[in-house]
Amino acid sequence: MDVLLRGGPGDGQVVSGGGQTVAWGACLYEITSERGHRQGRDLGVYRHRPDYCEPYGRGAEDRCE
Repeated sequence: MDVLLRGGPGDGQVVSGGGQTVAWGACLYEITSERGHRQGRDLGVYRHRPDYCEPYGRGAEDRCE
């Protein structure tokens, strides 16, 4: 099953996945009840969870890859 990522560095990406969460790079995305339209298909939307990102950089520059 393909899903649509919203928010964070993976915003707009269509990836294979399912379940409650999807990992993309160093970031975690959580399922929502939203539907999105991409590539001519209706897809489930997964929202970015910045509190679960693997730190990158240093100090105030920590962010998802």
